[in-house]
Amino acid sequence: MSLPILPLFNDPETPQDAMVVQAADTKPKENEEEPEDVPPLVAGLPEIIGQCEAPEDVLRSLVRERDLVYRQQQELEERKAEIALARERLEIEKASLTELYSSIEDMLARVEAAQTEDLDRLIDFYSNMKPADAARIMDDLDIETTIMIFGTMNPRTAAPILAKISPVRARAVSKIIFERSQLPGDQDLVGIKLK
Repeated sequence: MSLPILPLFNDPETPQDAMVVQAADTKPKENEEEPEDVPPLVAGLPEIIGQCEAPEDVLRSLVRERDLVYRQQQELEERKAEIALARERLEIEKASLTELYSSIEDMLARVEAAQTEDLDRLIDFYSNMKPADAARIMDDLDIETTIMIFGTMNPRTAAPILAKISPVRARAVSKIIFERSQLPGDQDLVGIKLK
């Protein structure tokens, strides 16, 4: 596919070079008056009243602008360095927090494992006792420990011990064990007496 060749000038009667020559040749001679309808050399530029700035002023202005640009570049480089340093510090802090988090998780896992082992050991102790002796001790234990022991203990072993503790405490333990499986809003622990 070939494109048509377009003329470069819209007005075929007056070529562009002739317009420039005509505009350049419009200066009045010594005895002539200045023509009124002279097109400007470059269209779209506003006419400047007075003379152009002196080259020294332009040069000073350029030097000031270069200095300003240089200072702005230096500030930008400093900011980039500060941001890079802040990112590096943030990465270091993130790494230390991640390490701290993992060490806390390990510690919590060890504590939980130790607590489970201790609870299993207590359950073994009470399971190997006579039900009357275990009931006498559980009557004096705090309710949380009693609930944890009865909640984890084998029901065949827990039943004889529960039968030997005081009826008020046995009712409280039974109610709490039942209610702990409920959602917090559905739990009804009002009016539980422990002794």
